[in-house]
Amino acid sequence: MDTLTFIVVLCAAFLHSSWNLLVKKGSDQFRSLTLMAATSGLICLVALPFVPPLEPRAWWFLAFSVPLHVGYRIFLSAGYRYGDMSQVYPIARGAIPLFVLPLSLVFLNSNISAQQVCAVLTICAGIIGLTFLRGIPTNYRAVGYALLTALFVACFTLLDSEGAKLGEQAVTYILWVFILEGALMFVVGLLVGAARMLSFTVENWKICMSSGFVMSLAHGLIIWALARSEVSLVSALRESSVVISMILGAIILRERLGFQKIICTFLVVAGIIVITI
Repeated sequence: MDTLTFIVVLCAAFLHSSWNLLVKKGSDQFRSLTLMAATSGLICLVALPFVPPLEPRAWWFLAFSVPLHVGYRIFLSAGYRYGDMSQVYPIARGAIPLFVLPLSLVFLNSNISAQQVCAVLTICAGIIGLTFLRGIPTNYRAVGYALLTALFVACFTLLDSEGAKLGEQAVTYILWVFILEGALMFVVGLLVGAARMLSFTVENWKICMSSGFVMSLAHGLIIWALARSEVSLVSALRESSVVISMILGAIILRERLGFQKIICTFLVVAGIIVITI
């Protein structure tokens, strides 16, 4: 992974942790995610006339990727509904590289060294270790939703990494991902409860628009990086956002940093250092 891609992924991880912190503070995670996706789509729609047309072959990747993006948000919000966020989120994020690594080796013939595999596994161990801060998770429904979230993210990560490379039109591909995802996500929100979705939109559109911009920028930078580097390395480095969220939580929300959190942070940092070697 080159230096520019490394810096971009870390910036994306910081942005990712920022918008997740806003969702965490919200009262309705599902509708917050829905409105953020919709506003993100509108922002990207405005930018669409200024980029080249999409490579025709990329539409096939979008056809499978966009429903997976929507499913990821639905399962993540379901996990938050049935379980504690401090346990659901580390599982959902930490398991993603564990899915991406073997899938990329099998289907994409990724060129990754044994040292880099160890780095990915070290980062995963540090992230998933945060799950056990309050003991072993016993809410298996929440754990199941978290693992499904991770699987959906892993699948669309592989699809987006290939779709963004076609015709060297990564920016165009990124815009179409968010336009289609936002439209589909808002339709799902209306189907779940049109009146509640519309009233939530009226009450929260300002904060969700700014959050949606940050979210789209974070995901867009990741897709750009996926087109330049090995997907398993980008995926693992992206999930450092969990540790960044924990640090932001300690600073902004006054959450306590204990010994176990420090050890988990050390593992993630160690893995990141090994990736850069």
